[in-house]
Amino acid sequence: MSVNEEIRQQQKKLEGKPFKEKAAYFWDYYKIHTIVVIFVIIMAITLIRDVANKKPYALYAIFINNMGAETQSVLQDGFYEYAGIDPKSETVLVDTASNYLSSSIDQTAVATSEKILALIAAKELDVMVTDENISYHYASQGTFSDLRDIFTDAELESFGDKVFYVDSAYAQFLASDEYSDYLTTGKYDTSNPYAVMAAKYNETLIYGRMDKSEMTDPVPVGIVLDASSALKECEAFPDAVPIACIVTGSQRPERAKEFLNYLFK
Repeated sequence: MSVNEEIRQQQKKLEGKPFKEKAAYFWDYYKIHTIVVIFVIIMAITLIRDVANKKPYALYAIFINNMGAETQSVLQDGFYEYAGIDPKSETVLVDTASNYLSSSIDQTAVATSEKILALIAAKELDVMVTDENISYHYASQGTFSDLRDIFTDAELESFGDKVFYVDSAYAQFLASDEYSDYLTTGKYDTSNPYAVMAAKYNETLIYGRMDKSEMTDPVPVGIVLDASSALKECEAFPDAVPIACIVTGSQRPERAKEFLNYLFK
């Protein structure tokens, strides 16, 4: 049996199953595969940078579900000029080759997740730009930096209502024993709004938007780019509201900050 035939056979077994069962099955079945692939990707990233490129990154940004054919070239060239970066000594990489369909677990989603984990582990990734639902997904896992650690209060205020917040209390719930029990039993406390949110997401794979005023502990993690002239020029997200976030562990937070300002303006 080929690998593709095996994957199709396993996917058929999961048809009609709730998301939490699919997620548990995925981890049990693909755990070793995932660890191996992440290791291989880290080695490949290091090899490509050190052997082929031989220049340090000024910035590494990844765009998930980009639709623009010229997004990479437009934004790389634009940021080189905006930030005054010498392309002969440093590299700006806007990676637009990854997709992630949040409504299903398929080979594409798995590959993208593994790539992101590998880039973070290799301390190469600085910025992620994607739609709101995927931003919530990664933010709830602690993937993004608190922008208050990078921007001043005045700088954040200058973005007005374009600052993207998540409730850290929800992320804490996802790390709790209560959430683990829910994944095992399917039962949750209906009086706990975070338990309700988690259950709804596992059923629909869509995060319900929560206003900052409704959050227990709102944390700014991204900038909404629905008015970005740079993204509109290359038609990066014609049917979605893009959000730019700085990745936790970025080794170039000031350059990442500069990139968010470039995209916003």
